[in-house]
Amino acid sequence: MARKLPNLNALKAFEAAARHESISLAAIELNVTHAAISRHIRDLEASLRTQLFVRTGRGVELTDAGRALAKELTEAFDVIVAATNKFARPGRRQRVMITTDLSFALLWLVPRLGRFTATHPSIDIEIDPNPRLVDFSKEDFDFGIRYGNGSWHDVEKLKLMDSNLTVVCNPALVQGNAIKTPADLPGALLIDESSKNCWQAWLKVAGVSDRIHPCGPTLNGDLAIAAAEAGQGFALADQIQSGDALLAKRLVRPFDIVVSNNGYYLVRALKARPSKAALDFQTWLIAEMERMTSELKLLKTAKPKLPRSSLQGLRKK
Repeated sequence: MARKLPNLNALKAFEAAARHESISLAAIELNVTHAAISRHIRDLEASLRTQLFVRTGRGVELTDAGRALAKELTEAFDVIVAATNKFARPGRRQRVMITTDLSFALLWLVPRLGRFTATHPSIDIEIDPNPRLVDFSKEDFDFGIRYGNGSWHDVEKLKLMDSNLTVVCNPALVQGNAIKTPADLPGALLIDESSKNCWQAWLKVAGVSDRIHPCGPTLNGDLAIAAAEAGQGFALADQIQSGDALLAKRLVRPFDIVVSNNGYYLVRALKARPSKAALDFQTWLIAEMERMTSELKLLKTAKPKLPRSSLQGLRKK
């Protein structure tokens, strides 16, 4: 007897939307419209007579039934991919060329590339770790990943994440009671980062800029993080620079105070038509950033938050 399969396109649409918890990101991944994903999900819900998503003001949330179905579908699709990859003949390999600065490549992108190549074995990623702003009209890059305020007029850009800077340090530096509040930070151990120079902004938000003057070493981004991990002092870092070290508990966040400073953008040539491989990379990149953000939200600071009286003082300022 022939199997009676449900609509596979509907299952693919639902699984992608569930995995991203976003209809928009599912549409990007499957290269279809937002409306098409929504229609597939409605059709699937009707055929199953079960609600899979709850529509909220901020987007969609999985129901218990939707979460259970998504888990089994993801596992099933992974099995299908693994099975077909075993018998697929080597074909023409695709290449995606990325330009970005060394800190982003070293601290965030490269440690995750294995997950991309595991699911996209026919795509080669080539990374140029260079701080210069390339001319996409003259150079053969698919994407650039840039840090800044987004004021580039010669490229199409997609904001990936805000850069929320906060203090990070080796756990040993905050053991005991020596560092209770921002006022306890020793100026000589505040490691500055040459491309941002944001300590004054952070100290101002913390309400101690008139008492503490940073006079520690000035280092590039990846060196500042390395110095902080080694216990050499306190660095200002965002979730891209310090995320993996925080999750591995090589670094901790002594305070909840953050200061926004620019952001990370995915850029490409104006009116470019990305290849399927480039779109696969874009979808993966966004999903990886969302994954890390979710994991970091579960971490707690290494010290209690500022006393209520201190917080009220900050609000007045």
